Amino acid sequence: MRRLLSALLVFLSGFAVPALAITAEQLATRDGEVAFGQAWLRNTRGALGERIDPFCVDVLETWLTRLKNHYTLGTMPLTGLCLNAPIFNAFAAPGGIIGVNRGIYLDLTQESEVMAVLAHELAHLSQRHHYRGLKNSERVSPGTLATLAGVVAAIATRQGQAAQSLIMGGQAANVSQALSYSRDYEREADRIGVAALDAAGYDPNAMASVLQVLADKQSRMTRELAFLSTHPLGIERQSDLESRLDQMPLDTPRPPVLNNQDFALFRCVQVEGLDLSFAHAASFDCESIHRVMQAYRSAEYQDAWEGWQNQPASVRNTLTGLDLTIAFAIKAAQFDTARDAIETMEVLFPSWVTPTVARLDLALAEGATDLPRAFREQTVERPERLELWRALSRFAEATRQQHFLFEARAWDALMHGKLEASRTQLTRARDQWPDALDARPLERLEETLSALERD
Repeated sequence: MRRLLSALLVFLSGFAVPALAITAEQLATRDGEVAFGQAWLRNTRGALGERIDPFCVDVLETWLTRLKNHYTLGTMPLTGLCLNAPIFNAFAAPGGIIGVNRGIYLDLTQESEVMAVLAHELAHLSQRHHYRGLKNSERVSPGTLATLAGVVAAIATRQGQAAQSLIMGGQAANVSQALSYSRDYEREADRIGVAALDAAGYDPNAMASVLQVLADKQSRMTRELAFLSTHPLGIERQSDLESRLDQMPLDTPRPPVLNNQDFALFRCVQVEGLDLSFAHAASFDCESIHRVMQAYRSAEYQDAWEGWQNQPASVRNTLTGLDLTIAFAIKAAQFDTARDAIETMEVLFPSWVTPTVARLDLALAEGATDLPRAFREQTVERPERLELWRALSRFAEATRQQHFLFEARAWDALMHGKLEASRTQLTRARDQWPDALDARPLERLEETLSALERD
């Protein structure tokens, strides 16, 4: 759980130095906050190590939605980012952006523990800690803000030596002063987060379990991250939290989004390829799942399918199991099985992007050249989901439909803040667009791009 002021400075770092002059007043409204957060995301997305995995994002956003009603966030949209970094971290950025590294799944073995992390991050957003932190930071010199932005940018991209060099460059004292503002914010986020966790039907003691993980990690903190000592010690926060838990009347538990078997499988998928020697023990052994996934990634699709079919039904008959079934079945030409799994997921979660992307991949595997209607509808409803445009790009390349390829590339460039490149791709899409094809997708793209160009 990253310090809020540092989280703020991460997205400040995505802009040129003059953008550091942004004032607290410009973030005072929710609309201004959302606009700023989306601008940060467009400008830094390429450096975040995003995991293009629609199922992971759908699950994350479902978790966030379940928690959201227990905060004063109003109509703020929530954007979930699944990130590839192997370290334990999650962050909240203005405008409802929540990023989660897959490294957290090395240490968290229950859905309730992940929900505790998310509850803490949503508390930062609901209490406007980024806004309050920026007001406080206005007492710090522009040079210190630039140093802080550089430090956090270096850490976010895992350039530890660069971060250490910046800290040693003469601003260390002011950096520590600025980061110290986060002490009360972290405790406040714990307090509000644990109440929301309880209200959402999860065991609030999961927050204490997460703080114990943080305390263990902080005791092993490396020298190059020593400046994080201004972050409240996990053991101190845990003591404060335990006293609250002792006095908290517990709400009625509700079923989790993923049951224990399902979460164990989801965790296996998320930690694939990571060093599991330091992972906390779990009731489910990932080894056989990872063998199946390795066969899949090696294009040994029939072996992957057979290996998956040898898994217990209790594993396959989960939400995560549905996602894996779809992927393995499409590549193994088990099209009816893939279609059934897609339809089941659509019934359970009709707003999810995962089955829509899967339908496009299935259409491609079956040799179809027409876009599924549900896919186009989903791009209207959720144009901000990068996975949709990456799927369209795959489909267009395989079917040699240049107009769709240019459309997908235009959206991709737009979502990465490359507006000139997006405009170029849009022009190419118009040039290639068939006269008989509905041109409204290009009109929506034009409206979105023009609005960003005016800002």
